[in-house]
Amino acid sequence: MLIVLPNADDQCEQLLLDRHLSELKQLADFRLYKGNPGSDREYLDRILDADALLLWGDISNQVLMNCSKLKFISFAGTGYKNYVDVDYAAKQGIKVANAPSYGANAVAEHALALLVSVAKNIPQNHANMQKGRWAPLNLNMELDGKTVGLIGLGTIGTKMSQLCRALGMKVVCWTRTPSHERAEELGITFVSLDELLSRSDIISLHLPYTDQTRKFLGAPQFAAMKNGAVFINTARAEIVDSSALQNALSSGKLAAAGIDVFDEEPLSHDDPLIRMNNVVLSPHVGYYTRESIESILHVSIRNLVAFARGSPVNLVN
Repeated sequence: MLIVLPNADDQCEQLLLDRHLSELKQLADFRLYKGNPGSDREYLDRILDADALLLWGDISNQVLMNCSKLKFISFAGTGYKNYVDVDYAAKQGIKVANAPSYGANAVAEHALALLVSVAKNIPQNHANMQKGRWAPLNLNMELDGKTVGLIGLGTIGTKMSQLCRALGMKVVCWTRTPSHERAEELGITFVSLDELLSRSDIISLHLPYTDQTRKFLGAPQFAAMKNGAVFINTARAEIVDSSALQNALSSGKLAAAGIDVFDEEPLSHDDPLIRMNNVVLSPHVGYYTRESIESILHVSIRNLVAFARGSPVNLVN
């Protein structure tokens, strides 16, 4: 069996070589390529003979349709929707597995970091000091006693609830599966979406991106938010109507936002968010810690081992 990693970055390569290379070579013939292929032709040349892929990025249907030997893809991540068309893969006889819940700590901590950066005006004050300006830009926000509304309570939302409560914040949550037991365990309150939008000083998004959650937050939802609320998104850009978000920020409906995910990545220099001084941006790095990448690789390789043994796990198609 041939396993190919067609598009490793530096961190992935180093952790793989340090921790997992011997394991992969015992499992099968293994080949690693660095960097994204420059074309579909180059991509196909890298994986044409592969039986399985360890996928550290995206793959197009045009490439998949020409991979007659390929039977399995272990996607190194949770949210696969923007990276591999799992329905098309299934039609080609290719099973796809993901790495669920690998980076809850990393992403929740990043969401909190964005919130603190926004609340304390850290990027703007830092930029002012670099320019020799010793003056506060705006009043900072104290988080103790504020109400944070979490939309979604999976592993990341759960961790975020714990971090926020540790800072003295009141946590309300909307989820499709509320339960009295979880509310008691986490010390939070489940509410309707309408109540969450109107009550929350801060709203943090923690839903997965699916057909059902596409543009889940649009103009009506932003209009229903508390005046001067702060919005944090470390989930997926597609869950939010970007025009509605921009309008809420430019109109002052939202006081500020911290954003880690975007409709187009890399973010265009012409994107309106870049020019807004009430927004803190980061380049989709919420998951990007050594611990998180190690966890991704561990689960992804377990997926390959299970496939090789004839009992694949974590399948998404």
